[in-house]
Amino acid sequence: MKSTKRACLMLLSALFVFFALAACGGGEQASSGEDKKENAKKEEAATEKEKEDEVEIAGSVEDIVKEEPGKYSGNAYNKAVIHKALDEKSFADKDSFQIYGELLNLVNEGENYKPFYDFYEEFNPSIETSLSNMPGGMTLENGEIGLNTNISILLDASGSMAQKIGGQTKMDLAKKAVNDFVASMPEGANVSLRVYGQEGSNSDSDKKLSCDSTEVVYDLKPYNEAEFKDSLGKFKPTGWTPIAKAISESKADFEKSDKQGQNIIYVVSDGIETCDGDPAKAAKELHDSNIEAVVNIIGFDVDSNGQKQLMSVAQAGGGQYETVDTAEDFQELWEDERQRLWNEWWDWGNKNWNKVWEEQSEKQNELYEKKRDLTNMIYEEKTRLNEAAFYLQEKEQIEYDVRQEVTSLVDQRHEILKDYAEDTHETMLDTVKTEGEDLKDSIQEKKEEMTDKYKKN
Repeated sequence: MKSTKRACLMLLSALFVFFALAACGGGEQASSGEDKKENAKKEEAATEKEKEDEVEIAGSVEDIVKEEPGKYSGNAYNKAVIHKALDEKSFADKDSFQIYGELLNLVNEGENYKPFYDFYEEFNPSIETSLSNMPGGMTLENGEIGLNTNISILLDASGSMAQKIGGQTKMDLAKKAVNDFVASMPEGANVSLRVYGQEGSNSDSDKKLSCDSTEVVYDLKPYNEAEFKDSLGKFKPTGWTPIAKAISESKADFEKSDKQGQNIIYVVSDGIETCDGDPAKAAKELHDSNIEAVVNIIGFDVDSNGQKQLMSVAQAGGGQYETVDTAEDFQELWEDERQRLWNEWWDWGNKNWNKVWEEQSEKQNELYEKKRDLTNMIYEEKTRLNEAAFYLQEKEQIEYDVRQEVTSLVDQRHEILKDYAEDTHETMLDTVKTEGEDLKDSIQEKKEEMTDKYKKN
């Protein structure tokens, strides 16, 4: 009996020890699992911190202008406050890139550069000044100065033009005056010569023939001295005076021209319409048509009644009437026209040169101001970053060689910004200067060319 009790006690003791050991083993396993989880969390946190500590080095201006500005950038900069902020941090376990990142977080300008970047992106360095129309219909197109003027001379070839003044016929005087006038037109102007009343005679029997006669003897094209003089020898004064018909048919002359522009008619006549036409009506219709021609009348030795009619023709055609009685009057008339053109070219040149100069100066000044302000901001950022790095070295938070590495990163950033500012500025400034100077030179050259052409000999 005693032996049985002893055996039971021994069995209970063994079971107790077994369960105790099992409990201890389970606790160790549970503790080991928790440790692994904790270590994993620590490693993950460390990885996240490494990512946070990683510094992205900007490689372009586009990268820099996307950065959030530092806490003490721009006008918020305060050296003492920054020193205090640096004193509160530890840099012993940080490399140069991380230190550089910390300094950027304090004083980098980042998006503060964006207004300058946007300015250069939107700035148009081309000269946009619109030049006023040149005297005589001249215009500037695609950088080239061109003349858009069509001039048509309608010359009376009626019998009365055979009368003499001072030993020369009216026709000879008129031909010389007309030739002198068209020869003085700017190079490139289209000129034509149409005569009227050059057929038959001024007798009643030839009236129909003469009144139906009007002919272009020099087609609308640039003036050629030899050809034009040759055309003046193809007719003589002989018939009646169909002014209205000559004006009406001149519309077709302008329509054939391949050069669109100002259309001007000069009618040279020594008398009124004698072919039952209505020259005032014809002049108005031509002036109001798509041709929009201006009809000027030069009355040559015309009586008062003739002057009245011819004046009304010029008025209806939107032009002017002038009267001449002698060769000297003709010459004076062209001289007045020449002086008028000289004055217009002088005024045109000065006015447009000044307009271009004003735009060029305004754009140059704007570029210089932006360059100055941007350069100052770039320099201040570099100075502030370097000052903070030297402070850390001075306070023995970083070593000399680490500070040098930080300074090298600051210099790299500075070079990106400085090169952008200088290259962009110079490229745009060169465009402004080149286009401005070229256009001013073109204006000045044309002004001098034309005023020399029209100056009194």
